[in-house]
Amino acid sequence: MRVFLTDSVQHLRRSFRKQGIEVGRHESYAFADRECGYRLRDEVAGASVGIAGSILPNPQSLFDLLALHHLARENGAQETTILVPYLGYARQDRPSRPGEGSIGIMVVELLQEIKPSHLILIDVHSDSLRNVFKPLTRELTALPLFAKAFSKRPPDVIVSPDGGYLSRAKQLAVFFDPRPDVAMIDKVRPRPNVAIARELHGNVRGKDVVLLDDIIDTGRTLVEAVRLVLREGARSVRLAATHGIFSGDARRRLSRLSVDEILITNTLPQPHHPKIHILDIVSLIVNAL
Repeated sequence: MRVFLTDSVQHLRRSFRKQGIEVGRHESYAFADRECGYRLRDEVAGASVGIAGSILPNPQSLFDLLALHHLARENGAQETTILVPYLGYARQDRPSRPGEGSIGIMVVELLQEIKPSHLILIDVHSDSLRNVFKPLTRELTALPLFAKAFSKRPPDVIVSPDGGYLSRAKQLAVFFDPRPDVAMIDKVRPRPNVAIARELHGNVRGKDVVLLDDIIDTGRTLVEAVRLVLREGARSVRLAATHGIFSGDARRRLSRLSVDEILITNTLPQPHHPKIHILDIVSLIVNAL
């Protein structure tokens, strides 16, 4: 299969090639009024084609993905697979105030409505999104990558920073023998990007702890979680999350914590940081293809 990459995932080009996947050639250009144009430079007629692109805050990333998929179809691709390493807007999975809406669900439904042969997403944010999946849609998870990375020193306890990710914490625990305990933090959000960790449900005293989440954005959720588990007597703390946004000074905020390491995947571009270890998600994608 040949895979075309939108601008949002160009950082994965080398990884795809190392995995033996041919990266397709295309070009984009702008008209005088800044309208975008697109052109495939490789033949796709009768072929199986992948279109990879993350959905970023800038809606241009979504349009690029839609446009390249349409070009593949219009130019005769027999089968198309849309690959979305990072699904932005997923945290808007339900309205929290009158007048708001489920924008994340809208994005998933839009990707399904253009009728790719397959739609592959990675660690989506919530069950609200999974509930609108059609049979063409498949979700991959970075849990096998985390399990392998932690295999030399398995955790005693895996902690979910809130109830929403408890099921994933339980799934990660299954990879280890003996199986770690699973704990959960009772968290409230008084306003956007502000999290308060109120209570830990589980025992971490004297234990090696892994805090598991799907997204690190401002890092405030995990800062609160780390402080809570350390107050409860954890011997060591490691962090793992699939998608690293790291808004503002999140990297510095997290690197100041008493944590042994931070694991993140490269669904989004990640600059080098001495305390952050980056795991390559492309091997999971290639296996799914």
